[in-house]
Amino acid sequence: VQEAHTSIGHGGRTRMLKELQKKYKNITIQIIMIYLNLCEICQKKSQVPKKGLVVKPPLSKEMNSRCQIDLIDMQAQADSDFKFIFVYQDHLTKFVQLRPLKSKRAEEVAHVLLDIFCAFGAPSILQSDNGREFCNR
Repeated sequence: VQEAHTSIGHGGRTRMLKELQKKYKNITIQIIMIYLNLCEICQKKSQVPKKGLVVKPPLSKEMNSRCQIDLIDMQAQADSDFKFIFVYQDHLTKFVQLRPLKSKRAEEVAHVLLDIFCAFGAPSILQSDNGREFCNR
């Protein structure tokens, strides 16, 4: 068991089980877990606290410097011809513009976006989920 464990670089339960099943039978997960709990190198490794993913929120200092756009699919509850809602939100103030859309074609989305830009100006950063309606020609 020790030889298999060191050959896979002190790997975990699943990797050890696969490695041991190549040569031996009747090696259970319980046996592997007992060995892993007794391995000094693995215990030292697990004692080091793992750094979490630290995400600094993007900071905006003025209105309309960073905005987000998205579409809400309302096809199941369409209002006559309108099947989508275009959402435009300012990151700093959380001010939201909502516009109804009949489809999510890039032309219609661009027209609504141009209308908002003409009213409020274009933001320095425009964030989207890179859907086809936002990344199309």
